[in-house]
Order: sequence, then C-alpha cells, then structure tokens
Amino acid sequence: MRSKVPLLSLPHTSTAIHVQVMTRPSGTKLVAIFSFFFVSVAASRNFTKCLNTFREHGAEGGTDYNGRPVTDPMQAVGLTYRACKEWCGSGQEAFNWSVFSQQFSAWLLPWLALVSQLPFGAESRLDNFISGWFPSVYYTSFLTVVPLVALTVGSPTLAAFSLALTAINTRWANDRFSTIQYPNHKDAARALIHLQQVPLRLATHGGLLASLIVLPENDDWWEHLVDRLEQTHTWTIAAATSIAWVIIAFTFTVIDSFMNLGNNLNSNGQGVGSLWLWLVPIVIGWLWIPVCSYNKLKAAIDKANDLAFVAAPDCLPQINSSPNIDIPRRAYDVSQLQGIRIDKKKKLFTHDAARAAPVFNYARIWEWSSVVETIAQAFEHADEKARRHIPVNPGKEWVCSDEKHPTNRRTNRTGTIKQVQAYCGFPAGEVEEPVQSVPSGVWNRVFLASVFALGLQWATTCSAALIVIFTPTTGLGCRSGAYILYGIVSTMIWAASLLSSYLAHYTKVQHDRGDIPRSRFNSFTVAKGLATFLRRLSTFAAVCNTICIILACVFQFSNIFSTCYCNSSVLGRGAQAAYNIIGPDFDHGQMKGAWVGGVVLASGPVVLFLFFLHLMLEPSHTTVHN
Repeated sequence: MRSKVPLLSLPHTSTAIHVQVMTRPSGTKLVAIFSFFFVSVAASRNFTKCLNTFREHGAEGGTDYNGRPVTDPMQAVGLTYRACKEWCGSGQEAFNWSVFSQQFSAWLLPWLALVSQLPFGAESRLDNFISGWFPSVYYTSFLTVVPLVALTVGSPTLAAFSLALTAINTRWANDRFSTIQYPNHKDAARALIHLQQVPLRLATHGGLLASLIVLPENDDWWEHLVDRLEQTHTWTIAAATSIAWVIIAFTFTVIDSFMNLGNNLNSNGQGVGSLWLWLVPIVIGWLWIPVCSYNKLKAAIDKANDLAFVAAPDCLPQINSSPNIDIPRRAYDVSQLQGIRIDKKKKLFTHDAARAAPVFNYARIWEWSSVVETIAQAFEHADEKARRHIPVNPGKEWVCSDEKHPTNRRTNRTGTIKQVQAYCGFPAGEVEEPVQSVPSGVWNRVFLASVFALGLQWATTCSAALIVIFTPTTGLGCRSGAYILYGIVSTMIWAASLLSSYLAHYTKVQHDRGDIPRSRFNSFTVAKGLATFLRRLSTFAAVCNTICIILACVFQFSNIFSTCYCNSSVLGRGAQAAYNIIGPDFDHGQMKGAWVGGVVLASGPVVLFLFFLHLMLEPSHTTVHN
C-alpha cells in the first residue's frame, strides 16, 4: 500500500498558536485577531501542489473533468471529496490580495457605492444615519428600530414591492380622479400621490374636510400644498453619474471576465454582479418618483393648513339678501384638527407606517387607500351636484354665467357647515371621525406589485446561482447556496412585513372603532402581538441577511469558500459523488454559455421592471396631469 503525505504539521502549528493566546488572559483582542489571520494564512492550502503530490504518490481518488475516476493518477485533473480531504486537508486556499482587490473593486464596490443613492426620508439626518446602520439608544430594543439600508439590501423583494406598489398607487389615484370635474380635483390627486410617504388622517366632522373641497377660499390651500410638495428634484447629476458608472463598470467587467478567465474561477465575481443587479431599477425607480424628506412633507402640510378655511357655523340665520352671512373662518381659529393632517400617533404595532422613508410605503397602503377613496367620493358628490346646477346653499339659486366653468363662482360654492357636509356626502351631525373602510381593488394592486417584486428578486438570484452552479466544479455549492439562501430570506422578510402591516391595519381599525373585546385573549391582542413580532423579526432578519450576503461576497473573493467541501459541490452532489476540479485545462464552453444565460436572465427582468414602472407612471389621456 502506497504511503501518503501526512498533514500533521499544520494542525500542530495552529494548536500551538491557539494555546499560546489562550494561556495569556491579559493579552488584547488585537493579538487574538492577528493570530487568527496568521493561522488562516499558515493553514491555507494550495490545491495545485496538492494534486501534484497526489500524482507523484500514485494514490487512488483521481477524477477527470466530469468526476469519473481515472486509473492513471497522472491523468487526474481533480480529486474526489474524500481524496481531497485526505491529501489537501479541510483548510481554505491561500488568500491572494491581488485577486481579492481586483474582484472586490470590480464586482462589489460599485454596488455598495450605489446604495448611497437610495432614498431615505426619515425625520432627521441623525435618524437616517442611525436607522441606516446602527441601533438607536433611544429605543428599548434593537428590534424596534428599522434600519433603512439594511431593510432594502436585506430584502430586495420588499424594496421592489414598495416601489412597484407606489407606482401602481400613483396610477390608481390619477385614474380615480380622472372623471371628476370639480375644482381642485387635479391638485387633490397630485397632493395625495406625493403624500404616500406619511400616514394621513382625515377630519370629516365639523366641515373641516368638506370645506377644503367646496369653499373657493381653499383653492389657495390646494395650490400652495401641491406647489410645496412638487418642489423637489428627482434626477441629479450625482445620481445619474453613479448609475451610469455602475452600469458601465458592470458591462466592462462582464466583458473582461469572458476575455480573461484565468485560473481563479472560484474567486470570480460574475455571480456577484448579477446578484446585485436589482439595485439599478430600485434606484432609478425612486428617481422617477418624487421623494421628499419628512420635514419637507410636514412643513408643506403645516404651511398649507395655515391658509385653510372652514365653513360658517349653522347657527347663523340664513338670509339670502345678506352676502356676508356665510363668510368662512380660519380653520385654526375653530379647531386644533385639520381636514388633512399627518397622523403622529406612533403605536408600536403601526411603527413602520409612521416612518417616512419610501421603503415603508407598503405599510401605508391600507390607510392611504382609504384616505384617497374618502376624498375622491367627496369630490364625486360635489361634482355630481354641481353638474345638476345645485349650489352648496340650497336656499340660493345656481348662478350661471358666460364663464366656461360656472362651478368656480363663489356664490355656488359657499355655505354653512351642514351644507358643505351634505354637499360632500358626509353626515352633518357627527362629532368624531368615522373609520373609513379600505376600498376594493387594494389586494389586486398588492398582487400585481408582488409579482413584479418577486420576479425581480428571483431573476437576479437565480441568475447568480446558475452562473456559479455551472462554474467547475458544477453543482450546488457554498457560493450558490448562499445566493439562494439570500433570496429565500429576502422573500420571507417581504411576506412577514406585508402580513405585519395588514395585522397592524386590522388592530388599528378595531382600536379606532373602540371594538376591543374585554377578554384578555382575543383577536385584537393576538393580531397586535403577532404584528409587532413579525415586524421585529423581519427587521432582525433583514439586518442579518444584509451582513451575510456582503460577507458571502467577500468570502468568495478572499478564497474562504475555496475548500474541499465548497469546491467539490458537496451540498448538491452529496459526499459520495462530489469532486474538486483542480486542473486548469477545463473546457469553458458550457460555462461561458451559462454565464451569458445568467446575465441575460438577470438583465431581462430588470428592463421589464423599469418598463412596468414607466407604464404605471406615464399618465394616459384620461388621467389627471399638469
């Protein structure tokens, strides 16, 4: 029986260093870290030398490029998984700085730089910074903080879903107001589209909302609000340059990878580039959709509400001959509430809906749709009566004139609180805000956004996995497995977040109605607890998924995945059929075809997603537009 080269020297070296560090409890952590890297370098493997040693000793376990055993060890270009462990050990391949720096800067660094172009929109810059990367000390638990960047990178499915849903909501809101001709209906649609970033609250009692819709004095309110909301720049030179640079760098790097395959196929970042391709439509999409900071949105509503008027009280006598009997009053002199305002009640189970970052637009779909439907129905009631030439004050006659739009005449749009309430279809005697039901069609929009979000996520994920799976040794391995796991966790985060937002909406509706069972264990308590748990779980999972995918890419470039286990694709082939190709003369025809297919598979859905956003955001001939 032929002898084999023992592999005892390296383990002895590693153990000796480990004992030396552990026997000095006063040593710093820095010494331990340097010792770890020294051990990693010292224990690294050179698979080429390992194969040459295997050939010299004529041992068994050699394979050809297809994993079939060879009788002549000198013809072996690879080793079975068992032979690889015996002759090469279980350590990783040596770290190569030139390979790492080249692959990292070409495949991963541009994507990490493009992350900075994602929209934030939190209440302050400090909150953006803290929420983006670090847990805040102002909260009782780390899980109550939603890291904005980590949530986007950790779950591209959720980020794409929020973006697609925002575009679909824009189309729906425009179409919802497109058949209305009452004054200010265009500004109402535009304002509501811009206000998808904040939770809105309506005051339908006391004539507050009806006065905004009916009274001619509130025309300035709508114009001022829309003007402030639309004072935002979408495309900037910096953003356009960043996107162009990433696309050009990705294209050149892909071409270069085909021209210079080299001997470092396991460290190649072709799969990494396709994995992060989802970031391009996300950044471009948010540049197409105007995004404001929370402070700007709040200032726009606050400044507009300073101009709001409310109808005259009903106790005044109705004298047709007195032109000043129904003069409206300033809204802030009548009530602390406003017809449309930002909901500032940040309950724990609705915390995501209260965050102004656009990635959380998914959590506001239920309340926002109810607000849009309520305002649209009020405009429809007013428009229907105006078409029938019924003035707000039924004691007056409809004044027709030579003007193109007699509805705009003040005498046709002025009345008391009861009259404007009735004109918009609101009950006249209510003193509290009724709970608005969610309009039909919301789940259709959620489904459509989910299809495109899941398509974008799994197109890029599967393309990255296929590229690595068809790279020798072919089969499911550590690298492709990490990509697939990233996509699975991303999808689970999206599902948990969407379910949490619906449960939060359910509990909020019950809370507003006062319909809370007295028993300790009831549907309200269960839904509230589950919504909070799922929100925290998805946040934690997003942070972990972000860290893991970045580390997985770094591990691939630094040869940490270059071990017998990972290079032999044991995960997919099983230990008995696994093998590690080491020879450099592999026929790369099939691999190149898989790489081309992977790039096409990732790029096609990216273009399709952008085309879908363009269709949703482009107004039709019946849609409200400027």
